[in-house]
Amino acid sequence: MEPEHFSLEGAIRPNVLALPKFMTSTSDELQARNKILLDANENSQGTCLEHFKDLNNRLATNSLLSSTDTGAPPLNRYPSASQAKLKSLIADSKKEWRITEEMICLGTGGADIIDLIIRVTCRPGQDAILITPPTFGLYTFRAALNEAETIECPLDSSFNLQLDEILKKLDSNPNVKLIFLASPGNPTGTVIQLKDIKALLDHPGFKGYVVVDEAYIDYAVVPDLTTALQLFSEYENLIVIQSFSKGPGLAGIRLGIAFAHPETTKMLEKVQVPYCIPTTTSLLAQGAVSPYGLQSQRLLVEEIILNREDLTRLFLGDTLADLGVGRPLGEGEANFILLPILNPISGLPDSSRAELVCQKLQEDHSIAVRYVGMMPHCEGCLRITVGTKDENSKLVDGLEKILSEI
Repeated sequence: MEPEHFSLEGAIRPNVLALPKFMTSTSDELQARNKILLDANENSQGTCLEHFKDLNNRLATNSLLSSTDTGAPPLNRYPSASQAKLKSLIADSKKEWRITEEMICLGTGGADIIDLIIRVTCRPGQDAILITPPTFGLYTFRAALNEAETIECPLDSSFNLQLDEILKKLDSNPNVKLIFLASPGNPTGTVIQLKDIKALLDHPGFKGYVVVDEAYIDYAVVPDLTTALQLFSEYENLIVIQSFSKGPGLAGIRLGIAFAHPETTKMLEKVQVPYCIPTTTSLLAQGAVSPYGLQSQRLLVEEIILNREDLTRLFLGDTLADLGVGRPLGEGEANFILLPILNPISGLPDSSRAELVCQKLQEDHSIAVRYVGMMPHCEGCLRITVGTKDENSKLVDGLEKILSEI
């Protein structure tokens, strides 16, 4: 029971009280986790560390408590504050773009990196971020938490930047400190052209950072040619976010990377809590960026791309088309597909029908997908993670059964 002099409303920041809870895709309930999970864009093929038996055995038996052969501190000691070894391995894996250890800041997942960037740059109640919906909802959520305004400039109907409109918004809103661009986009799967990113970086009226979120870059058709990492030789006002959650298949270790010029990473690390990367996370990540881990990751990504192509062909087939499945939207350069569900009479995207399909897939077939019909240009759409061949087959069977009944 509260003492009379205390109230929750008086103790909590007003903007936090007003915030809705950020909803993740998949419930943590055991029953939900046993479903076919095609809603959170995890790596359906597993992890690039699947065959690191020695590492997995030592983690399972807690032998790291006394092990020194890994170079990692035992678990009764704090982890490395600098994470120099991990940063060195990451830099070596990105040497094609002349990335150095000093250009790397590590965080507990891409979400932590996003929050960190906003906290470092945006003055509460004064500054703003700019986003291009439909896009990742966490940008707006973390901005609101840090009392920064969100300015929107939606993508066009083909999911490309409306560059002229963005430049106008920047000129009329000099308080914008960050432009968040997801490439490939979520939920669009569309890669942003480097020439458009450069146009924003070059705009004299914009005094902040362009932040390119490349969580899904490994699934792009030609990732080496589309990554914004290659722009660091020209621009200091750039931050690139990448993740261990998608391509490497390590969502469970929660590790994200911000690439930026050294003076910027110093500012980001200045406000981080000490020892923020656990020893076990660091050790697993080192395995992921070892030569074997990188090769294993390439094989996982190749398998997902093949499954993506097969699933897209099934979605384009006559059977599903006749039942009201539209052509997938966007460029499809991620590990998910943006799928419109159509009204069987009008042939137009039908959000009510899509929500019902999403619900029935979960309730009747134990398949979780994500409804995104509330986003701009995504009316009637489901975002469906590319699963294994077996998962994709069950998904298609479920869609056929549900759509033939509603």
